[in-house]
Amino acid sequence: MIQSITVYSNGDSNDLATWSNVPYLFCRALEKRGIKVYRVNIEANKILKRLFNTASYYLYRKILHKNACPEYNRTWMHRLLTERKISKANKMFPNTDLNLFLSYAFINKKSDKPNVLWCDWTDRVSIERMGRKPQWYERAGLKYEDYVLANADALYTMFPVCKEKMEEYYSKEFRYLNRNVINTVYNGTFDLKRNINTRFASKKIIFIGNHRYKSAAYELAYTYNRLKKFHTNLTLDIIGMKKSELSEIDSSDGITFHGYLNKRYQSQCDLYYKLIQEATILVNPARQWGAYSSTVEAMYYGCPVVVSPYDDFVKEFGVNIGFGVYANNKNDLQYCIDMILNATYEKYRQMSICAHNKVADHTWDNYIDCFLSDLNSIGIS
Repeated sequence: MIQSITVYSNGDSNDLATWSNVPYLFCRALEKRGIKVYRVNIEANKILKRLFNTASYYLYRKILHKNACPEYNRTWMHRLLTERKISKANKMFPNTDLNLFLSYAFINKKSDKPNVLWCDWTDRVSIERMGRKPQWYERAGLKYEDYVLANADALYTMFPVCKEKMEEYYSKEFRYLNRNVINTVYNGTFDLKRNINTRFASKKIIFIGNHRYKSAAYELAYTYNRLKKFHTNLTLDIIGMKKSELSEIDSSDGITFHGYLNKRYQSQCDLYYKLIQEATILVNPARQWGAYSSTVEAMYYGCPVVVSPYDDFVKEFGVNIGFGVYANNKNDLQYCIDMILNATYEKYRQMSICAHNKVADHTWDNYIDCFLSDLNSIGIS
């Protein structure tokens, strides 16, 4: 029986701002099961990371005009400093039953306790998904990653396509628990029926995504301006980026930029969930990855969605979805949003209920129960 776990995360697992709230919620759910959690922050040194990445970007992107540049997180220096942190954790928590890494970057080499790794994509597969081959300066980091994966006692992945893709690359099993999780920290009351009425009447579009989704935000903004001619009371809320990051978008006509809303702060947390629960539609037309976590969180609160049919989403929810519409290309986006804006109340109600029901059991409590049960099934207990 696992009584204690040392959790290694890339950031403070007590901080809601770390990795879409995942380490925070993972650890809290373990603690609710009576497990003692020892938290170890193995985040890269911020000063060294900033200096290295700034110099690297300037040299490789600005001067040499390369399509990639070295990153501090893949350097020998970062590996050395992180392994020292892990060795220190061994001395601090000698009685732990399990080493759990919320990444594929490291294992505890000096521990006789199992090493379990849980994440989404490895660096090697992420590079391949970008449509390029590893650069010479990435090879050492990828070789170390291969070593880590080969020596882990168990590997878990968050998505079904992650499992398929990575098992093509590595001679190891990646375990997927046939479910995912909603990263919500909302503590207020939620009435789905009343929520549907509010959404249907609001005519609000919401977009959630950071700078990596900039092109998707621009695409949506241009589509919004066309839709505005037919839906004069339509508004667009953009969470995750400031106006300065999307300077080409005119914010004078119903577009509000909220920037990053940090759930650590109650006022920002309240605003985030207010926007999610008032929106008529969540839209993110990003082609390869459509901000999965924020999408399913919005669905939990009954918000229909318009997203591109990227592989992991289709694998989990199917080719035909009753809780929204897939936008296959730029020309489709206006049509897809219009379908929901022009839906009858009954049709919209059905989509909203379907959105909630599809992810209603995706709670962290349920996920951790499955995780602990699966560990036990492979002899880690």
